[in-house]
Amino acid sequence: MATPTGADRFLIAPFESGLVKNMEPWLTPEDSFEQLNNAYVFRGKVKKRFGSKYTGSGGSEGFEQLKSRLRIQVDTTDGSGNCNTSPIPGAIFKVGQLYSIADEIFTVVDVSAGAQDLLTTGSATVATFNITTKTLIINGAGATKAVYFYPSEPVMGFAMHEKGTINDHTAYAYDTQFAYKFVSTYWVRAGAQTYTGDNTQYFWTTNWDGLTPETTAMFSTNFHEDDYMRYTLDGTTWTEFKPQYNVNGTATLYNIKTARIILPFKNRLILLNTVETKANATTYTSYTNRCRYSHNGSPLGTFPTSAWYESGEVGYTGAGYLDAPTEESIIAAEFIKDRLIVYFERSTWELAYTANEVLPFVWQKLNTELGSESTFSSVPFDKHILNVGTNGIHACNGLNVERIDSKIPDELFKDLNISAAIVRVHGIRDYYSELVYWTLPRSQPDDTNNFADKVLVYNYKNDTWSLNDDAITSMGYMEQTISDVWEGDYQTWEDDDKTWNSGLQLANHREVIAGNQQGFVFSIDDSSNSNASVLQVTAVSGDTLTIKNHNLMTGQYLKLSNMNGLTAGADGIYQITKATGASADDEVVLDVAPTGTYKGGGTAARVSQISIVSKEWNPYIDKGISFYLNKIDFCVSKTTNGEITVNYYPASTDLDLVEAGELSDSNLSTYILETRPYVDSDGNPFYPLETLQNRLWHSLYFQAYGFGVKIRINFSHEQLIDTSIAESAFELQGMVLETRPGGVI
Repeated sequence: MATPTGADRFLIAPFESGLVKNMEPWLTPEDSFEQLNNAYVFRGKVKKRFGSKYTGSGGSEGFEQLKSRLRIQVDTTDGSGNCNTSPIPGAIFKVGQLYSIADEIFTVVDVSAGAQDLLTTGSATVATFNITTKTLIINGAGATKAVYFYPSEPVMGFAMHEKGTINDHTAYAYDTQFAYKFVSTYWVRAGAQTYTGDNTQYFWTTNWDGLTPETTAMFSTNFHEDDYMRYTLDGTTWTEFKPQYNVNGTATLYNIKTARIILPFKNRLILLNTVETKANATTYTSYTNRCRYSHNGSPLGTFPTSAWYESGEVGYTGAGYLDAPTEESIIAAEFIKDRLIVYFERSTWELAYTANEVLPFVWQKLNTELGSESTFSSVPFDKHILNVGTNGIHACNGLNVERIDSKIPDELFKDLNISAAIVRVHGIRDYYSELVYWTLPRSQPDDTNNFADKVLVYNYKNDTWSLNDDAITSMGYMEQTISDVWEGDYQTWEDDDKTWNSGLQLANHREVIAGNQQGFVFSIDDSSNSNASVLQVTAVSGDTLTIKNHNLMTGQYLKLSNMNGLTAGADGIYQITKATGASADDEVVLDVAPTGTYKGGGTAARVSQISIVSKEWNPYIDKGISFYLNKIDFCVSKTTNGEITVNYYPASTDLDLVEAGELSDSNLSTYILETRPYVDSDGNPFYPLETLQNRLWHSLYFQAYGFGVKIRINFSHEQLIDTSIAESAFELQGMVLETRPGGVI
């Protein structure tokens, strides 16, 4: 459409394509993006990525970080505020762990032999931990207060025990050693059992009949050969679950020690990919393609029991096993309606029900080339299952299996190129935001650990993709939520999108929760524009922070909070450089060194660095001519303090013309897109009507000429270290390009 001045104007809205990487940038749809990082397409708009918040609540913001970590009560101080205790026999002890008494925090910074001082934020006169004797001594803290220990191990799984009040089922979490449950407003240890798995052995859980139909047992497995499966009926007492399948054995012989997957199916409990003992309790045999099934009814009882006896055994009541006709290992399983789909390494099968009590199940192959190597990547829908395999992301509808990631066909191959990476992929569906999230361990040039550091976001309503920067080890659901109240809302007005009557979070709202490598648990919060502070700062030396297993990269930004003992300026946003050598996983260097003596208790939050790169535009490419880009009108949702930078690149180069113009001291525009109303030099509204609008149209002039132009929308360094800008919302609703045709290409 030509304007009166002879220019053409092209509208790009609504946005429906998202990230598209299957063609060269000049061939993709006009509303597509070559890069979409920390932003996503939602209902025709491009929005800043989700934020997050603590799961624990009550008390100060600094106190909430303690309630949002997996922790264990190990003692109670006496009337003088003293304790002398030996925390958790057999537990791992290491630098970076915490103890707390009320809101006083004690940080382990040295595990050399003998009693070593702890950093302390409170009034304690003595605070030591002796790794030789495993003794914690604290004097002069709060009197008659609970003493908590924070193992700081990676979160390895979530579960809900499906018993009790409707929509208020207790949430459980696991790290590598212990199980926890959420009680009222915080996490506590659940049971006295310990586990021996490492940080690649995640927990699978399921609910099924207990000893009687009216009881509900929660079964769990971390698929570690030294750990039996377990179940609990009350959430406190955990019992080893080792089904005996041979009547000639004893309670410790001829049993199933563990399985990768536990599921109820057709009134039986199913164990997939099992480890079984024979003849003696120290000889284990793995049956990676095996399905073990109980009899029809409860799988529990006092051992020995006939619930799992094989055919031919005295007391046989219908249990047995069925090996799939393939040597591939069973990796994952999920339901479509009343059908159980089982994923092997390179193929997909159905465990089909026959209704024959002698042989209740048979294996049926659905696909011979697409399987899975990620147990926790399956995401169920009513009509299909999404799953991540080494060949891509695919959907199974019960009849066919096909890839759905044709827009980003190479993204997974960049990330899942080592065996230790694909086991860390976790998937979950966010019903409220209509998104699916998968954690990804993305390979980077300076990567030295393999925890996940990306989240692949899939909008299943409009089939769009994007990527977020985040370190998440596991994801799950939680129903033990309370209604939002202003008293418990610590966000700034700028960061908080809630309105007085938004009703965004009601009591018992089912929300997505996530855990990280330091034992923090936080919830995904679409209404927040910032991330929860879930990285512990263990120590500070000059400009260097010790953040154990931080999983950060050079050039990223952190917001520091509660940096006790440092100057007020320490609580703010910094750009970091990753340390090198042996300390690379545990230290980062700030661009500005804080001053003071650090007392511990500080935390860091990732600052989301939006990076949006458009496709390469040329409205006249079908005519074989170049073009001149005069300006772009951006339609954005109004914010209070927000702004962002727009750079542009000619043709297929990566030459940043904004930066080049600044270096040459040209008179080009600053290319700052303000998402707040314009103001004059005195701070008054330049256009008073803008203050009443929810949507703003702001223009930037580019004066670009070439065979094609693409733009990049991102925060500058100056914008990222300004909290009011970096934590502001960003929502792009559309663009109008004003162009003129140029010469023949």
